[in-house]
Order: sequence, then C-alpha cells, then structure tokens
Amino acid sequence: MKFSRDRFLVLGHRGFRARCPENTLRAFREALDAGADGIECDIQKTADGHFVVIHDADTQRVSGTRVEIATATLAQLRELDFGSGERIPTLEEMLALLPPDAYLDLELKEETLTVDDCPAIARSLDAARDRSALMISSFGAPLLGPFRKMGFTVGFLVGEETASRGLGSFLRTLVKLRPQYLNLPVEAFQRLGERTTHRLLRLMRFLGFSFLFWTVNTVAAAQPVLGHARIIVTDEVEALVGMRRSMEN
Repeated sequence: MKFSRDRFLVLGHRGFRARCPENTLRAFREALDAGADGIECDIQKTADGHFVVIHDADTQRVSGTRVEIATATLAQLRELDFGSGERIPTLEEMLALLPPDAYLDLELKEETLTVDDCPAIARSLDAARDRSALMISSFGAPLLGPFRKMGFTVGFLVGEETASRGLGSFLRTLVKLRPQYLNLPVEAFQRLGERTTHRLLRLMRFLGFSFLFWTVNTVAAAQPVLGHARIIVTDEVEALVGMRRSMEN
C-alpha cells in the first residue's frame, strides 16, 4: 500500500469499536464498509496453541464471563458470546476476511505471546497478506525484534509504562530495535503540551520515524496530529473518514 505525502490512513480500532463488539469479524467488516483503510487488532495465544483476536488476557470485559486465554482451549473460548452472537476469531479467520488492499496493524500482546511464537505468526501472515499492507506493533520490543529482522514493518507502541522507564531506556530501545513507526497515544499532546509535542515529533521525523496515533476519536482530537500522522487509529471510523474526505474535497 502506497502513501501519498499528505494523505493518512484511517484504521478501525479493534474494528468499528464504537458500533460493534470489538475484535470480532463483524466489527472488521463494518469498519471496512464504513470506509476505513484497514483495521487494528490484537492477538493472544490459547492453551492449545491457537492465535486468537482479543485485546485482554481474559474474556471478562468483552463476554461477561471470565476465562483466561492462556489456560483455555479454542473450543472453550468459542462457547462464549462476545456480543450479538459474535465468537472469538482466530488469526487465520481475520486474515481471510480482509481484502488484499486493506491495511492491518496487528498488535502482539505480551501476556500470552513469546518470541518463540513469532515464526508461526509470520508464516500465517506471509501466507495471507502482502507485507506492504501490514504493520506488526507491540509495547514489547522483544516481540518486535524477530519481525524487524525478518523485514516486516514494525511499530513500537509508546505508553505510560514506556515513559516510566525513562528517556535513556526509550532511546536504547529505539537504537536496538530500529522500528519504522512510533505508535503514540493522541493524549501525548495534552500530557506534554502541544508545542513540546510538535517539536519532539519534528525531531523524530527528521531521524526517520513515521507516526501512528491512537485512539483519535473526534475531529477536534485529530487536529494536532494532522501533518504528523501517517496512520490514525479510531473507534469512530465514520467521523474520521468523513473528516479526511472533507479535507480532500
């Protein structure tokens, strides 16, 4: 997938999360139908070795029943209703749903995934998708390392835990990992101040990094990231797609 200089991609956060049960096939379909360029989603690993699309390490928040992903089989997880009759998808089912030109930001979750899982995930991805429409992201740099070495585009997620480790640790991670993307919360502009954040982003862009911003859910929240973002991840797909359309007209 090629980027124009001024155009950013809009990805549905866990699908069309504002409208549908998150990280379900329905949420992914509706995000694409609403005009999203692709989706962002998360994967964990079950006790019997399946990669499943879910954000949390357990199912309580999304199904109302608490089951730990790491100790459950896929069959056990399939018994749960994830909202409106939706069942938990596997990585392969999600990949089969996406059109070839839809962009995928796949977040690897540290609760259940290890470096040993990376080759199997990479094989599934390469069997189903062109790498030009794919990013592997994670808060865990060790999970990203193998994908970076294999030539995938990787995005290092920067959150509160990253900030708590200090600037030195952050810079060492960037030097060692060399991610193409820094994936940043839109709240960074509020926490650091707009002027400081803009300066830091210009510096990091000069150093060769591109930026993904999450979770940008309103037109007002999007304003500071315009001019920096290559990718915007949102719960409110229609609002952000509509904003971009109005900018292009």
